[in-house]
Amino acid sequence: MGGQTEKEILLILEEAIEREKAAYRLYSRGEALAEKGEIKRIFAMLAKEEQGHENLLKQVYYDYKKRLGLKVLRPGEDEQ
Repeated sequence: MGGQTEKEILLILEEAIEREKAAYRLYSRGEALAEKGEIKRIFAMLAKEEQGHENLLKQVYYDYKKRLGLKVLRPGEDEQ
């Protein structure tokens, strides 16, 4: 693969991570608005699923960057 392809893949993963975060916020808002019952449980389940997707995509992103030999800084790590 050429350098442009790797950049495109990283951009796709970055966008996918942001979309999962947005979906998590959406479902969390729905859970907060739902008073109780099945709809509240469904929103909670969906929010949890989106968090799982985000974590998976982040791992794929970091692993891919590492495989490409790029510097990988995870949240909370300082560049030294």
